[in-house]
Amino acid sequence: MKRLKSLTILPLLLLASLTACGSNGLSWKSGDKVYYDRIIFDTSDETAPNPHIYLGKDGKVTSVKLGRDEIKFGYSGKVLTLEADALRKAGPGEKSATVVFKDGKKQTIDIFNATKFIKTAEDFQGIGADAKACQGYYILANDIDCSSIDNFEPIGQYFEETDPTNFYFHGILDGDGFAIKNVTCSYSDSPRGTSDQNYPSNYDVWSGSPKFENEAHQAGDNIGIFQVIGSSGVVRNIAFDNCKVHGRTIVGIVAGNIMGRAENILINSNCSVKMDTHFYDDDCNTGAAFGIVAGSGNVKNVISLTSQVSILGIYEDYGPNYAGQDGNGWDHPAGSPDNNANWWRFAGVSKEIPDTSTKLTDSNGKQSNGVYSVVGKCWGQVTDSIGCAFKVTPYGESQFDVAFGHTHTAINKPTSGDSDLGSIENCDVFSTTNLKKASTYASYNFSSDVWNIADGSFPTLKHNINRFDIAK
Repeated sequence: MKRLKSLTILPLLLLASLTACGSNGLSWKSGDKVYYDRIIFDTSDETAPNPHIYLGKDGKVTSVKLGRDEIKFGYSGKVLTLEADALRKAGPGEKSATVVFKDGKKQTIDIFNATKFIKTAEDFQGIGADAKACQGYYILANDIDCSSIDNFEPIGQYFEETDPTNFYFHGILDGDGFAIKNVTCSYSDSPRGTSDQNYPSNYDVWSGSPKFENEAHQAGDNIGIFQVIGSSGVVRNIAFDNCKVHGRTIVGIVAGNIMGRAENILINSNCSVKMDTHFYDDDCNTGAAFGIVAGSGNVKNVISLTSQVSILGIYEDYGPNYAGQDGNGWDHPAGSPDNNANWWRFAGVSKEIPDTSTKLTDSNGKQSNGVYSVVGKCWGQVTDSIGCAFKVTPYGESQFDVAFGHTHTAINKPTSGDSDLGSIENCDVFSTTNLKKASTYASYNFSSDVWNIADGSFPTLKHNINRFDIAK
């Protein structure tokens, strides 16, 4: 159903006093919130009122079924009212109700039964409390200011692929056009040089004073506001504003790794993402939105306005097994005092294709130090998305234009798959000037029901995209 204009709803006020259909006398009154597309209901709120939805059809409603159960309802002025207790009883999840009219016609309405409306930073952090919380259905009730949280703990838990204690976000988070704001999310902030240099490092993690409380996050792998969005997880209709994320490897503002679905995501220009190293590894990358889009991942309608995506040239990794190892001439030279050091240095240098002397290039035909505008690496599918253009300078190499993202190229890393994998379609990067031009978005599928796109300003997401208020 298309968005209703304000003039469309004025006649509803004249009909508000009509008696509701159904034997229960349920109805709406002037000033009530009336949904036009789907009902959004907080099942955790015992005081939540009966929800209303505009159906736009004259006639008498004879029944409403939620699943197999008939539920109490009222119908007045083309507005259907459902009994709140029936929705609470149905429990959280994406539901649908079948409305039957006297003339035999039927209409289906979608219902988002939220586990909880997210209203505060603490509510939002609580989504990652445990595996059960990560399977909930959430919707933002307003912008969420996370400045009260010193260091946001990534949502979900990942140790390594086969660890039985892993739990990913398998729920739904719908922003309803609102923003997550002022997030600081960092695994380490300890430049700790061994000589006259101060390199970014994981010294505080190694020395027993990590910034994250959850052990799964402390190594800095797969770092974002979500650590891993699982294969059935959905994140949609959300803006990210002044969010700053710092990880060791595989880093993105929204998620380090997405195996599920994301759509209608806006990353504002004041956001930043920083990765310390990619370990000479074709998979360990950073992008403004995601470090990796996994094979089951499906991403669309992402707009990133930030150019603040970076990897530092040299990283010092502290570990228990480095002492006594011989390096590449400047790590742990044999016979030097540094040979017994408990650190190892990595640099974002140009790589070579295994067993050859040919420089490694990504699916864009360029060398890379692991920095991309939106998606670090895509094994799955990314469509109809846009990033900000900026320059990338691999360590010790020449500067070039950043790419939107890249896909798995088998020749670069045959141990990760012997065929080329992943798809990035109808995605590109644009200058800040062009990101403020409506014509830039003309060939991309950004719904006008969700996005505000106009000349002279950056795009924004529409607030309350699934409801409207009846005038008092």
